[in-house]
Amino acid sequence: MGVRRPLDGIRVLDFTWFQQGPYATVVLSDFGAEIIKVEARAGGDPGRGIGPNASKGLRPYFIAHDRGKKSITLDVKQPEGREVALKLAERCDVLVHNFRPGVMERLGLDYATLKERNPRLVYAGASAFGAKGPRREQPGLDIAGQAMGGIMSVTGTAESGPLPAGAAIGDQVGAITLAYAILAALVGCERSGEGCQIDVSLYGSQIALQSWEITEHALTGKAPPPGGRGHPLLPTIWGRYDTADRPLVLGGVGDARWPGFATAIGRPELVEDPRFRTARDRFENLGALSAIVDECLATDTRAAWLAKFREVDLIAAPVQDYAEVVADEQAAVNGFIADLPQSDGATLRVVGSPVQVDGEPLSPRGPAPELGQHTEELLLELGYDWEAITSLREREVI
Repeated sequence: MGVRRPLDGIRVLDFTWFQQGPYATVVLSDFGAEIIKVEARAGGDPGRGIGPNASKGLRPYFIAHDRGKKSITLDVKQPEGREVALKLAERCDVLVHNFRPGVMERLGLDYATLKERNPRLVYAGASAFGAKGPRREQPGLDIAGQAMGGIMSVTGTAESGPLPAGAAIGDQVGAITLAYAILAALVGCERSGEGCQIDVSLYGSQIALQSWEITEHALTGKAPPPGGRGHPLLPTIWGRYDTADRPLVLGGVGDARWPGFATAIGRPELVEDPRFRTARDRFENLGALSAIVDECLATDTRAAWLAKFREVDLIAAPVQDYAEVVADEQAAVNGFIADLPQSDGATLRVVGSPVQVDGEPLSPRGPAPELGQHTEELLLELGYDWEAITSLREREVI
C-alpha cells in the first residue's frame, strides 16, 4: 500500500506553461491531485522544447515541471474547444493558469463565467507583476521577477554588481506560493462550500521571499550592501569559506558557540582575545576575524573541518554541486531525489517532493505525459462518443 496523499480525489484543470504555473501543479500532483494539462495542438507547452538537452531526446525542463499529469490537446479559441474546457471545469476542483491578466477573459474562460457553472471552483491565476497596477499586462519570466523583487541587488559583490541566482528561483518560489495559495483556498472551499479566485505573481513572491530584509530597509532606510559570500545583514561568521580542497559554509557563531568554534579551528586563545570576546567585539573586528578563519581553514580538507565542527555542534555544511546533491544519501532517503519510472520501464533520477506524509516521502506519481496522451480518455469521460471525437479531430479542435 502506497503513501496516503492528502489531495487524493482532487482534480485540477491546468492551463499553465513554462515553469511558474506547471511546477505549482506538480506540487499538487505529489499531494495526490489529478492534473489535467490543457495544451495547444501544435507543439503543446513550449516547455517541451526548452533546455540544451531537449534536442537530444531528453526533456529535463518538461519532466521537472510536468511529471505525473495527464495531457489533453485543445483549441479553446474554437467554440467546441471552449465547450470542452467548460465541461472539464465543471468536474474539477481547481483551475490554474499563468497567462497574462486578461487572456482567460478574452477566451471566455474567466472566473465569473466558470463560477456560474461550478460555484465550488478554486480559480488560480499566476502573473508576472500582479493582477492590478500599471504593469499588470506586461510579460515577465523568472529573471524579471528576480530583478524587480530586489534579490539581485544584494546578490554578488561590489565588483560584480547585481547578479541573478544560478537557478530559476523567481519561477520556483512563485510556483510554491501559488501551490500553497491553492491549498488554502481548497480548505476554505471545504468549509464554506464556495470557491474563490486567487492571484499570485513572480514579483510579489520575490518580495515575500525577502520579508525580513525588505522590512529592515523599510524601517531603517538603509540600503544593504551586496551579500558577497554571506548575508548583508549578518556581519558575523556566516557564509562561504574555502578549505584546502572544497568550500563549506558556516551558519553563525554566537556567544554560546564561540568557544567551541575557536577550539575547533585550533585557536582557543581567541576566546579571551579582547577583539573577539563578545558578539559586538567580533562584529567590530570582523575583518581581522575573517582573515584568521580563512587562514586556519586553508590548512585542512573540507571533510576534516566538517568532522571537527560536528564534534562541537556548529552549524556547518558542505557547498555541494549538483552531482553531489543527486548522489547524497540524505537527499535520497528523504525522497528529495527520487527515481521516476518511465513508460518504457526505465527510470530517471529526478527531484522529488520535499514533503513526507505519515513518515513516507511523496514519491512522483508518474512520468511527464506525451502531448495529447489522454485526450480521448478525457473526452470519453465527458460523454463524447467516438464519432464526436473523430469529428473534433478532423476540425482540428483537438
